[in-house]
Amino acid sequence: MAKPSGNLVLTEAGVNALNGMTLQLQQETGARAVLLIEKSGQLITAQGQTSTLDTLSLAALISGSFASTRALARLLGEKNFKTLFQQGRTESIFVVALETTDTVAVVFGESVTVGLVKFKTMQALDKLNAQVRALYTDKKPSLGNMGAAIDNLF
Repeated sequence: MAKPSGNLVLTEAGVNALNGMTLQLQQETGARAVLLIEKSGQLITAQGQTSTLDTLSLAALISGSFASTRALARLLGEKNFKTLFQQGRTESIFVVALETTDTVAVVFGESVTVGLVKFKTMQALDKLNAQVRALYTDKKPSLGNMGAAIDNLF
């Protein structure tokens, strides 16, 4: 499927749907947290035990790391690498690219197997792709009555 054009427009219904999907993934994997990250590094949503995580910094760093992975793929003659896995002593991160080039990152501890995380994440990918793709639009944001009110100030 082709990458959508336009801008990501977060609606209440769209974010609620994404929250539900990422929460389900977090619960099914037993992961510490699941983050949905816009391609620029902005955090869209985070579910799980996030109170002790600097999710904004994680999102930015994961996005940068994944961008480097894309560049590595091109150097090796690949169109793209779709996944990235970082393994630490007690914490690991599995990252997968959506069709929109936004990413899903699963942060998990040593009690969770990477196989389960990969399997469940890849299983959830179709629904996540469809929901995120639906939030992209070519329409320019409308200021509605606010635009007229601003114009009246001048």
